[in-house]
Amino acid sequence: MDITNTPTPGVLTKEDTIEELNDVTRLMIDSYKGYKEAADEADDSFALKSEFANRAEHRSKLIAQVQNHVRELGGEPSTHGTARGAVHRGWVNFANVFRDDEHGAMSSVANGERFLASRIEDCIEDGQLDAAGTTLLREAHAEACAAATEFERRDDH
Repeated sequence: MDITNTPTPGVLTKEDTIEELNDVTRLMIDSYKGYKEAADEADDSFALKSEFANRAEHRSKLIAQVQNHVRELGGEPSTHGTARGAVHRGWVNFANVFRDDEHGAMSSVANGERFLASRIEDCIEDGQLDAAGTTLLREAHAEACAAATEFERRDDH
């Protein structure tokens, strides 16, 4: 599918692709920050500290790839998460949540990843992405689904 800069009904534009990629990037940044803060707040004896750190690192790499693609399309990539994500992180004291309600915390992480996966799936299905953007978001979708499944599995134990 050709990408043009001229908005025409039914024709994909660079602006459409950039907007979709930036919407997902903001959510991925929220997720990255959540994992990073969880890893930073956990003491070294906490079993999931390295899991959170690894997920933060991988999410950061995906964010950078999407941001680079937005630049290649001539756009300005999102560099900040959402206001909702910042508020959520502000209310969560990681150490207390896991100490007081590990089930609730695991469930919260899984739900966040399912939300991200759902939003990515919506973007892919909307048909507003170019081939490279679709490939990047398919990878991000697979990662979010795998994380949700992993935290649901851990929550069940």
